[in-house]
Amino acid sequence: MSGRGQGTTMEVPAELKIVFESFDRNSRVTRMLLDTLTMEDLNHSDGMGGFSVGQHLADIVEFRPGWLSRVSPKHAAQVPNVIDDSSPTWLGVKSIAELQAAFDAGDAAVKAAVLEAVAEGRSFEGVYETHPAHFIQHCIVHDSHHRGQILALLRQAGRPAEVRKKLEDETWAVWRE
Repeated sequence: MSGRGQGTTMEVPAELKIVFESFDRNSRVTRMLLDTLTMEDLNHSDGMGGFSVGQHLADIVEFRPGWLSRVSPKHAAQVPNVIDDSSPTWLGVKSIAELQAAFDAGDAAVKAAVLEAVAEGRSFEGVYETHPAHFIQHCIVHDSHHRGQILALLRQAGRPAEVRKKLEDETWAVWRE
């Protein structure tokens, strides 16, 4: 497995293959969710002051360049800024495809930063001290949390049960491969 097609040409060391595979699966699950959304869906909220669907997605997509700016600024610079603080959804995208492209760029930049740090034998000082791959694990946990919140909001907004069940079945299958 190499990083080819994911923004890097560096070979993935054996110690990182499983975490990179998990990160790729995480990305597929996010893509599946995004494929079910419309721009209108981004406005759904709980009506009680919690994040909207778009705000959850903004938090996920901004997580990558936000943390990269602390551990590898040059990689953070490779991620397009899709955040618009003046937007009710915090997103400055015109389409779900544009949002997906930002996720893809962020994932590629994270992987490249981790590969570079491992190749150089260094940690992400002051943040992910034990191993740079912990950044990837943090992304997976963070994304999962927000995706769960998004699914709850979509249920509250009236997303049909059969549509929710189909997405649930497809995304859980990714983790069972």
